[in-house]
Amino acid sequence: MGYGAESSIVGIVAAVIGIVLILTVVLRMWKKVPQDKAGVVTGMKKRVITGGGGLVIPVFERIDYISLGNIPLSVATRSSLSSQGVPISVITTAVIKVRNEKNSILTAIEQFTGTAIAVLEGKLREIIATMTVEELYQKREEFSSRVQEVVGTELGNMGLEVKNFTITDISDENGYIKALGDGMIAQRKKDAEIQKAEAARD
Repeated sequence: MGYGAESSIVGIVAAVIGIVLILTVVLRMWKKVPQDKAGVVTGMKKRVITGGGGLVIPVFERIDYISLGNIPLSVATRSSLSSQGVPISVITTAVIKVRNEKNSILTAIEQFTGTAIAVLEGKLREIIATMTVEELYQKREEFSSRVQEVVGTELGNMGLEVKNFTITDISDENGYIKALGDGMIAQRKKDAEIQKAEAARD
């Protein structure tokens, strides 16, 4: 085998090794992002990766992941004052998610869940302060809709959206709501007895 042939073989081997090394480096740089998440790359160039994957240069860049699925939150306020000054405790469940849009994802990853809970608690207290205990007890759907509407705007500025909001419990430590409920039951019984008496008379 001549010198030229040996040089060609060495060149081919070197080229193959080079290609393998390049592929290895590229594969290590490639970050896969699940369908239900987004990857936020920071460093040399801030960008968002969704639905597949992308290259992230080690040392110079880092990637953080954020869920794009529904996120359930339990939010409770203790002893919030109603418009009558009655301390009311409210337990709620909210389902939020990050909007699948670049600016929303970039905004959401900086603030996310902790801030969302604080916003929900704050708006709950604000709305409770404008309603009587009777309104809170008898108009839960209206109360829930008001909270969802107000919170939706606030969280929208954080790249989040409210998918669902439910009041799971309203209570107080002074027995106001229990008395209210007992009074309503007594009134219903009285109405039923009146209707029964009228029916018997007729």
